[in-house]
Amino acid sequence: MSEQGSAVQVRPFRKEDLKKMIIWNRDPEVEQFVDRGLPQDLTECERWFEEMMQHKEYQLYAIEDENGNVIGDLELDHICWRRREAELRVRIGEKEYWNKGYGTLALQQIIEYVFHELRLNLLYLRVYAFNHRAIHCYKKLGFKKKAMLKRNSDPHWKDIYLMVLDNREKKTPA
Repeated sequence: MSEQGSAVQVRPFRKEDLKKMIIWNRDPEVEQFVDRGLPQDLTECERWFEEMMQHKEYQLYAIEDENGNVIGDLELDHICWRRREAELRVRIGEKEYWNKGYGTLALQQIIEYVFHELRLNLLYLRVYAFNHRAIHCYKKLGFKKKAMLKRNSDPHWKDIYLMVLDNREKKTPA
């Protein structure tokens, strides 16, 4: 899935990667951008991982840096093979890699894989409106804002953008 010489490698997530995931799940600074509530202990995380890997509508990937260090994860969830679409989630858990382009490189790889290998047509994601760094990255890759989820009655609610990347809208030069 990764180009040779790239600073980022996207590969299937392995059970031994869960120890890193738990560190990120416990970090409030990382978790403020994620609306998942993933397990924070190894036994629970292993149970979650085994269960999720059974579903054909879910795929989990690790993001590695140029030295093979796991720095984040990517998820394809709610894969609908009939409609040819999936929800995308990405997280760079290692904060020293934030704002250095690793997320963009990983997303480029997964988008290529999703549209050309899996032959899906649509990727969508949800992102907090305050996460300007992620929104900038998604727009750069061609995602478009489609809707905003608001809940004015809940003071703890964080506004969320729904963003979409539709492969059928891409035009190839004649």
